[in-house]
Amino acid sequence: MVSFILCLLPALLATSAQAQTVTCHQCSGSAESCLPADGTCSVGTAKGGCFTMAEENTLHGTKTTLFSKGCLSDYNSGIKVPITFTGGNGKYLKINTTRCNDADNCNSALLEVPKENTTTNGRQCPTCLSLNANTCDSQITPCTGNEIYCIDFVGEIQKGTPAVKSPFAAKGCATESVQGIKTGDTLVSAGYTFTFTKVTASPAEKTPTSTKPPTTTKPTQATTSGASPALGKFSFALGLTGLLLVKLLS
Repeated sequence: MVSFILCLLPALLATSAQAQTVTCHQCSGSAESCLPADGTCSVGTAKGGCFTMAEENTLHGTKTTLFSKGCLSDYNSGIKVPITFTGGNGKYLKINTTRCNDADNCNSALLEVPKENTTTNGRQCPTCLSLNANTCDSQITPCTGNEIYCIDFVGEIQKGTPAVKSPFAAKGCATESVQGIKTGDTLVSAGYTFTFTKVTASPAEKTPTSTKPPTTTKPTQATTSGASPALGKFSFALGLTGLLLVKLLS
């Protein structure tokens, strides 16, 4: 009996170890490179899991759509929900992300980027973006969709292999999910790695509404001719009566 248990123990340990890891699809780049994915990776489910990300941005002036899939060593780190940011002058960043660790290759599906919403929401923020400096000159811009927070971010942006790093400064309208970004955090998107040295996020102010002054009614002015027509007729009758009396008395 003891020998049987000793023989069974390695198999149980192997099964337990296998149950504590998950295999994830791994890829980065265009939709073609991520469907199907280029490769796979494995990670322990105690803290890690799989992720899928879709990104659309116009940070460099033209619209770029990127995708990535892979393993997360810390399942609870970083942004776990969709996030969008608008920096004015047509510059924006949209990131959609999901996480899972309940089954192998649970990140096989390809995500869509967050839908664009151009309907103004009655709020406004200072907006600007610089990818080569740690300051930028802002202007007030109406916010749209569910971007109801104002952000002021400064840090370093990294792109490509080998990595090219440069400072960045951004102000603009963003979704409430930006509250999850703190000073010192690193956000890895499908195309960039952002390291934040300054983070400010606060509810956007309401857009001031213009009010028209009340309409005033000018008082009716009297005619320059003096009395009304009725009074004129009355005066004429008195004059005629006086003339008749003079003739009778003479």
